[in-house]
This record gives sequence, structure tokens and C-alpha cells, in this order.
Amino acid sequence: MKKEVIRSPKVPETGGPFSLCVRRGDMVYVSGLPPFQEDFCQELRDARANGKPLPTYKRKSIEDETVIVMNHLKWLLEAAGSSMAHMLKVTVWLRDQKEQAAFDKIYRSYFDSNDDLPSRTRMQAGGTPFDCGLEIDAIAYLPDPAD
Repeated sequence: MKKEVIRSPKVPETGGPFSLCVRRGDMVYVSGLPPFQEDFCQELRDARANGKPLPTYKRKSIEDETVIVMNHLKWLLEAAGSSMAHMLKVTVWLRDQKEQAAFDKIYRSYFDSNDDLPSRTRMQAGGTPFDCGLEIDAIAYLPDPAD
């Protein structure tokens, strides 16, 4: 059984020295996902490839950034053969804990029931990538076809 790097055409990559998602056996590991969209990721990849200074990220509202991150998380899990309902553990770094109510409202909407909610740690980050509003990483599993 070897490690498999998982990609989704819907989730842009930054060109950083890591994989966004890996699967080994029935376990799926998702790296910390910031709310970066393809245009910003392309700027990052170009800057890294050409040895230029990294671009400046323009923050969006916490609601918009949360939707971006949660969609990317959902799409990566689906590309791995898993789903939001099969997450075991999530870690959330918020730039500002005062935004937790807005974050939680959107976060909760990605789960069909309270029983689908994974264990979670949410903390205020000392710093987030490019000073964005949040970053989320996760551990999930592949459902047993017999279930």
C-alpha cells in the first residue's frame, strides 16, 4: 500500500513544498487549506518559479473565505473517495476569534447532521498564510463499501 497524492481540478495549488491531500489505504489527510483561489495561486506559482517576491493577498470577508476553504476541503475529500461525513478530525485556525460565529454558521452547513460533525479544534492563529482569515486541515477515512 503506497501513498497517493490526491488532486482536484476544482482546487488550485500554490506550488508550495507540500501536497494538498494524500491518501494511504483508507485514510485521507488534507493539508491546511487557506482561502486562495486560482488567480492568486497562479501569482504564487509564477513568483516561486521566477524567484520573485510573493504577491500580496487581498482578504475577503470571513464568510467568503470560509465558503472557499470548505468547498476546497469537500472537493479534495470527494476526489479521494471520501466525504465531509467521513471526516474524523478538523483543525481550524482563525485569524480573529471574534469571527467564530460567522465561521461556525457556514461550517455547520456543510454537514447533514450533528452526527456527521468531526472532532474539531478551533484556535486563534498567531499568523495565517498571507494574513488570510482562516486555514483548515483535516483527517478523514474512506467509507467501507459494505456500510
